[in-house]
Amino acid sequence: MEKNTKNVFRIILFIAGIAGILDTLVVSTFVNGMDLGVVLPLVIGVACIVWSLKPLYEKHLQKINPALRRITYWAFMLFLFFFIVVEGCIILGGIYIQNADVEPDYILVLGTGINADGSPSLTLEKRLLRGIEYANKYPDAYIVVSGGQGKTEPMPEAKAMAIYLVDRGISPGRIMVEDKSTSTMENFKYTKELIDPSGKIVFITNDFHVFRSTILARRNGLDAYGSGTSTPGIVLVNCYLREFFALVKSVILDHP
Repeated sequence: MEKNTKNVFRIILFIAGIAGILDTLVVSTFVNGMDLGVVLPLVIGVACIVWSLKPLYEKHLQKINPALRRITYWAFMLFLFFFIVVEGCIILGGIYIQNADVEPDYILVLGTGINADGSPSLTLEKRLLRGIEYANKYPDAYIVVSGGQGKTEPMPEAKAMAIYLVDRGISPGRIMVEDKSTSTMENFKYTKELIDPSGKIVFITNDFHVFRSTILARRNGLDAYGSGTSTPGIVLVNCYLREFFALVKSVILDHP
């Protein structure tokens, strides 16, 4: 019975590994360039396949010092526990931390990747569409588009975002362009230089990004509230995996 259970577990691991590899291959065709979020499912997938094939090399593992094996095991379990806690904060933050019912002075749309032709990625388009909703709801608010130019992008994200908004009826006079930032921390830092920092801000991003963005907005001393849009299903897993590492990095390193 125990042997059958282990065999089922190994089969599940192998299938999960194949799914991770396929995820990276499929998602890479929808994004402009490879990043950590795209590559991680591939790495995890390979690890799952290697683990599923453990019976093939288990006799060699027995030769490793038992103390080293125990340390490795508990280090992995500790990391897994930490990963679950952090991902829980990310998920719950996207659900509960939002308080965007205030009347904003500024509507800040946080940038993310654009396509090779300058059009917004699926993820960014969801943010822009939410931005248009807020722009129509609060006609006196300025719209700030924030995002610099990545190595594989044809123009700054903010410029592409401004073009998208103008093409859909938003007055150019309402749009403020912040095109220097290369990270979420810089989104808020450089936006703060453009606006009256005492004004109320609604920042718009995807749900996986709300928790970290709220932390960084507060670190910049901004009265900012998040509005999280859904994340496209094709990149959902990738975004949440990448956000784990981004959140850990931001908590430790991103300070004004």
